[in-house]
Formats: sequence, C-alpha cells, structure tokens
Amino acid sequence: MLSSRGLTGSRLLPAVMVGLAALLAAGVAVTGFVWNAHHERAALRIETLWHPAVTEVGAVRASAGDVRAASLAGAAGAGLRDESAKTLEEHLKTPGGLVADTDSEVASEFTDLGRDVSRWLADARSGAAGDRMRTYGLPASAVGAVPAEGTYAAVDARTGNLAALLERRSAREAQDAMWHMHGVMLYILGLAVALLVAAVVAAVVLQRRYLAPAGVLARRLRRAAGGDVSAAGPPPGSGPGWIGRPSEEAEGVRERLAVSQRESRRNEEALVQVGPVVKGLHEILASCEEPGPGIAVTGDVRAAEGLIAGDYLGAVAPPDGPTAVFLGDVCGHGVAAGLLVVRLKSVLTVGLRLDADLDASVRAVHHALADEDCFTTLAVAVLDPERSTLTWVNAGHGEPFLRRVDGTVRRLGTTGPLVHPFLEAPPGTWGTRTVRFGPGDLLVLSTDGLTEGRRHDGEEFGEQRVCDVLAHLDDPTPAEAVAALHAAAERFDVDPGRDDISLLAAAPSPSDGRTPGRPAV
Repeated sequence: MLSSRGLTGSRLLPAVMVGLAALLAAGVAVTGFVWNAHHERAALRIETLWHPAVTEVGAVRASAGDVRAASLAGAAGAGLRDESAKTLEEHLKTPGGLVADTDSEVASEFTDLGRDVSRWLADARSGAAGDRMRTYGLPASAVGAVPAEGTYAAVDARTGNLAALLERRSAREAQDAMWHMHGVMLYILGLAVALLVAAVVAAVVLQRRYLAPAGVLARRLRRAAGGDVSAAGPPPGSGPGWIGRPSEEAEGVRERLAVSQRESRRNEEALVQVGPVVKGLHEILASCEEPGPGIAVTGDVRAAEGLIAGDYLGAVAPPDGPTAVFLGDVCGHGVAAGLLVVRLKSVLTVGLRLDADLDASVRAVHHALADEDCFTTLAVAVLDPERSTLTWVNAGHGEPFLRRVDGTVRRLGTTGPLVHPFLEAPPGTWGTRTVRFGPGDLLVLSTDGLTEGRRHDGEEFGEQRVCDVLAHLDDPTPAEAVAALHAAAERFDVDPGRDDISLLAAAPSPSDGRTPGRPAV
C-alpha cells in the first residue's frame, strides 16, 4: 500500500512538471516579445532616422556643389546661387532635427556642419575671398561671388565624414535588427519546444491520472462481468479529482455486481437442489391414488407460478370402502401455498383412508389450519358404484358439476362454510348430501381459476361455459372432460398467470377394469 507521503509525491510531481513547463513557456514568450520589440524599434530607426539622415546629408552636399557651381558662373549664376543657397539651408535643418535627440556625436557633427556652411556662405556674401579668387584667374565680376575654396573644402570634408558616420550608425542598427531577428526565431523555436514539452507532460499526466485508471476500471468491470469477483483492492485514482468520484462509483458498481453474481450463483445452486423438491411437491399435489373398482378418475393441476400451486386434489380408495375424490383451494399460490396444501392433503388423505365420515375429515383439515393465517375451500365426494350413489360435502368451494347420462348438467351446492382457523368447527359443521350416480354420469370438480378466469379484455370464462362444454362432450369420460375444459380455456385465452387452474373428473367404469387416476399432461 502506498504511504500518504508517497501518494502525495506521486500527485505533486505532475503538478510540478506542468508548472515548470508553464514557466518555461512564459519565459520564452516574454523574451521573444522583448526581442521582437527591439527588432521593430531598430528597423523603425533605420527607416525613419538613419536612411533619411543619410539622404539629407547627400542633399546638403549636392546643394553645396550647386552653390559653388552657380558662384563660378558669376553674375549670370547669381539667381541660381541664391536659390541653391536657400535649398542648402533647408536641407541642413532637416537631418539635424531628425538626430538631435538620438545620437550626441551625430548631432555634434551636424552642428559643426551647419556652422561651417554658415561661415562659407557668409564669406561668399561678404566678398572676403576676392583676393584669393583672383589667383585662379577669375574675372573681377566673379570676385566676391565665389565662396572661399578653403571653407568649401571644409564643408565638403564635413559632409563626407558625416555621411560615413551615418552609414556606420545605420549598419550598426541593421546588425542589431539582425540579432533581434535571430532572437525572434529562437523565440519561436523555444516556444515550439515549450509547447511540445507541455503537450508531452499533459499527455503523461492524462495517461497516469485519467486514462490508466479508467483502463484499470474497465478491465475490472469486464472481469467482474465475466464472473471473476475476486478482491481487486482500492479503486485507482480514488480521491478528489475528475476521475476520483467516477472511479469510486465504478468500483461500487463492480462490488455490487460481484455481490449480485455471488447471490446468483447461490440461487442457482439452490435451484439445482430445490428443483427435484419442487417437482416432487407438484407430483404430490397433482397425484391421485388408484381408484377403487368401478370408478375412473383423472386430475390435473396447472400452477399460475412455476410448478407449485395452491390447489390440491386426490383420490382415496380404502380397502373395504368406496372411492373418495377431493379438490381443495387455499388462498394464494406459489411455494408458500404449495407447502401448506401438502400438509392439508396429507391430513385429508389419512382421514379418508381411515374411513372417517366426511364432516370429521373436513374438521381435521380445520385443525391443520389452526396456526395459519389462511383459509381453504374444499369439496369431497364419495362414489359408491355398488349403490350407485354420490355423497358429498362442500366447504365453501365452487359447486361441482354433475353431468347426467342424458347430457344435462346440475350443480352440487355447498354444505357448510369454507375452512378458516378463526371459525368454530363443532361436529356437524359440514353436512353431507347424497344423489344418484350411475353409469354414464360424470362428476367434475374445478377451482375458481377456471370459472373465474379472465382473458385480457376482462371477460370471464364463467360457469355457463363449463356447463356447455360438459353438455356437448362426445365421449363423457373423465380424461375427455378434463382435456375439453382445458382446450376451451385456451381457446378463450384465459390468462394463466392470474390463478391456478385445477380439474378433477370421475365417472363409473366397467367393474372388470380399473382406470388409474393420472394427472393429465
């Protein structure tokens, strides 16, 4: 496990690297800005100062030559001389104003040039050079009009020196501008390098802080989805930050998925273990013993949920007595109701096998419900083929259907209340009744899952449809009756998930053969 100091250091290093990269980029940017400013200033000085100054000095030198040439022309060139002298004075003012506040040496040279030019022009206007000019063989009219050659030579030499000085200053400025241009290029190169370093650092930080933890989380989730629920340690990138909370949430999802998979595995193992038990319970609830001589029985239980129903049926044939059949329905359905009806069926079966009277058998079921917050309806019929009688007890159950040999259908009414632990059940609570039951007759017991079954539009199957199906049977046997009623319910599209549907049918059969009671498939 990483210590808090190591964890802090690992988080601080990327921040330091990003900070250094940012400082480097800022330093390069500032340096480049300064160099660029110097370059622009040097270029501006060359364009607006030194080049115009050199041009003006050349114009001064040219104007001085014009004045000298016009003076040599004598009186004929007097007008040209004056105009050239005026131009010379104008050109002399311009470069001095350009560099007056820029370079003291250049400004001093311009001052000296202005003084020499002024002296030369003054000498020319005063005629002080007349004697010197005569030595050159000039006419008397030109004497006093030609500037002193010595003074002119000084002016010419001064303009030449000043032009050379300005050229040197311009070359130095150009050299500085070139160095500054190199600095700007280095700035661009350094900025590119700084940006590259920053991008690499950002990529490393992104990879370490976000992409790598996200990849680890994705792998963990894939392993968890594949069934690997082994401990994976603390989530990567946990703590504050962009990836911290999603990482913790993803780890929580992985842990919940692991718990769900463990529970699913346990449930699957439990299902493997419980599956045979469930099938056994279903067989207990839907099974009928082999009926006694002269009676054929068929029963079927179809659960609303899985295989366990809240309905129970059976047939009991005591060794020396007539066959008894029964069908009961507890409130609810599913496993809880199925476990209860196994107990109720066992109690009822024992009572009937001991040839107890029907009222006592139903009261035994009542006692079995003493600790339950539940009730049951129950119909029991004793079929005696020797006497051709049917004796029944109906404890709040749906009235059984008795189809006569001529196709008419009558109902066997209730003989007592439903079986509820809160009701008192003294002897005689459930009375019995007896009717004739001979060859060709058919008894059908059903739960309300059939008669009260509804399709999706809400219409009820109803008792009348049961009567119509039974009345129109071509072969009024128990197996045919059960099959026909289930087929009618399927055609009607009864919703099978609303309630359990159970049927039991019994009829006299030839005395030389027995039809075992089997659940219809």
